[in-house]
Parts: sequence; structure tokens; C-alpha cells
Amino acid sequence: MKRLIVFLIVGLIIANQVLAAPFSPKSFQSVIKERVLEKAKERVQQHLPLKVEEFRKQREEMRSELKEKQKQTREMIKTKREQMVQKIQEYREQLRERLKKIKNETKKKIVERIYQRVDDLNERITNHFLDVLDRLEEILERIESRTAKAVLHGRDVSEAEEAIKVAWTAIETAREAVRLQAEKVYQPPEITSEENLRIEVGALRQQLHSDLKAVEKLVKEARDKVREAAVTLAKVPRINELEVPEEETPETPDQSETSTTTEEVTQ
Repeated sequence: MKRLIVFLIVGLIIANQVLAAPFSPKSFQSVIKERVLEKAKERVQQHLPLKVEEFRKQREEMRSELKEKQKQTREMIKTKREQMVQKIQEYREQLRERLKKIKNETKKKIVERIYQRVDDLNERITNHFLDVLDRLEEILERIESRTAKAVLHGRDVSEAEEAIKVAWTAIETAREAVRLQAEKVYQPPEITSEENLRIEVGALRQQLHSDLKAVEKLVKEARDKVREAAVTLAKVPRINELEVPEEETPETPDQSETSTTTEEVTQ
């Protein structure tokens, strides 16, 4: 992730040297476990087994809700950006007006190009951050599903449940920060003189870099919390072998579903 930011910003740095610039997602913590345990309680009272098909259906509902939440975040960002189109155009006109005091046409074009790249770069990297958070939520959903299975088998997973709760909170915090950053539009640099172009445009570039690094820090923290949840759950004995209990012989566990997710987080 760090390499991506460095790679994308390097173009701004090179050009600069030539110049001599509240949505709060719904928490899904323990949703699966609560639904499964509620269904299990009902069936115990009726002396009926909890069916694997029901558990899988509940998982699919959870996944659908996650997808919908992720979609809503992107739609909100898109709507906000569309609302800011006029403001962005006004900022670009302001920059052209400020650049009239610069005689060197080459430098004028470089400044305008850098300013546009700042906006493009912010959009590209925040989209990448959203992709990362979407993937982390999918991994955490699988961790929580395995935790629910362990509860149905009478295993003590209180430590894992707490780690999952912390991970969901970290993801939501990071997602909100990404959303705010994605909706941000940077004002054009002050153009005082040709001699100060490098410093003034450099200040804009540094502001973008600092903002993206702050958001990246929260995304990394979310990733670390998901990894901790996976590691904590992996401590439960034979966790990968657990399936939803039923009267008949359980189906062979799907290894793609029950395999440890720590490796996925660390890739």
C-alpha cells in the first residue's frame, strides 16, 4: 500500500522540481452469531436440529447486507463528487486567474497539470482503500461465521468475540475516514510569484500526501485488527473442523470456507 502511494505521488514530485502546490456504516458486529443462536434456541425449545442450510442462508443474508453497505458508501461518495463538480471548476478558474502573473507558459501548464493530478490521485488512492476495506469486511465476516459455529459446539470464544468487535469498529472508523478523504476537494495553491512556485505547489502536494498517509494509517490498523481476530480464533482447538451441528452426519467442511484467514490478511 505504501509503495502504491509513493509510485502515484512521484509524478507530482518530478513535475514540482521542474518549476524553479456523516455517514456512519451500520455495525455488523456479531450479527451472524446472534441470528444463529436465536435460531438455535428456537429449535432447542421445539426439539428440532439446526440445519446447515439455514446457517448458510443466514450467512448469505449477512453477505448481502455487507455488499449493500459497501455499495452505499461508494454511491454517497459519487453523489458528493458530482455535487462538487461546479466547485472544482471554480477552483480551476481561480488557479488560471492566479497564474496570469506568471510569464513562463511552460510553468503555467505544469502547475495546472499538478493541480488536476492532485484530485485524480486522491480519487484513485481512496478507491484503493475502499477495495481493501471491502476485502477486510469479507474476511471478518468469515471469521465471525466460524466463531458462531464454535459457540454452537459449546466452545469458549469470548476472546475471539471481543477481537471481532474491535475489528469491526476499526474497519468502520477507517471507512468513514476514507469517505471524508474521497469527498475532499483541494483549493488551488496561492501563486505569489514565479520564484515561489516551487514552494507553493509543493505545499499542496505535501498536504495531499499527509492526508493520505493519515487515512492509510487507519486502514492498516483495521487490517491489523482483522488479523488479530483471525489469530485469536485460530487458538480455539480444532476450529477448522467445526460445522453446524445437526442430527445427521455433518457434511464435509468446505476448506475454502473454513481455512485460516490470517494468510489472506497478510498478503
